[in-house]
Amino acid sequence: MNKKGTIALAAGAIGVVAIAYAGYTSLHAASPAPVAGAACCLNGAGQQLRITLDPKRFQGDVREAYAVAERDPALLAQMHCYCGCDRQEGHKNLLDCFRDEHGSKCAICVGEARDAEAMAGRGVPIDQIRDTLRARYAHGS
Repeated sequence: MNKKGTIALAAGAIGVVAIAYAGYTSLHAASPAPVAGAACCLNGAGQQLRITLDPKRFQGDVREAYAVAERDPALLAQMHCYCGCDRQEGHKNLLDCFRDEHGSKCAICVGEARDAEAMAGRGVPIDQIRDTLRARYAHGS
């Protein structure tokens, strides 16, 4: 193969990879479907989407826990939930508990969310928050 053929082949391969990568990222960057009544953020079209249920649907400590999830979803996404919902409900992190009604029925989820926010507000590092939640709530799983 001559030099021009090799360059054309390499350019074609790069083009195929670029197209495949663009397709992959567009599929995986798509916003999740909004949950009815669910914290909010804006998608690319400026539409408001909720990632947690609306705290106004609940009362007392439960409402406050859903408000924590709405205010700081990134914090709760970094926390493990110790109530066993990972096995029973397929939850991947504490934030998932507040994407549905599970958090409204679980004192462990509510306690973890409120404790995590209180510690983060005092400047406690994430690793220490995780360790503290594990020590307080791991007995529940």
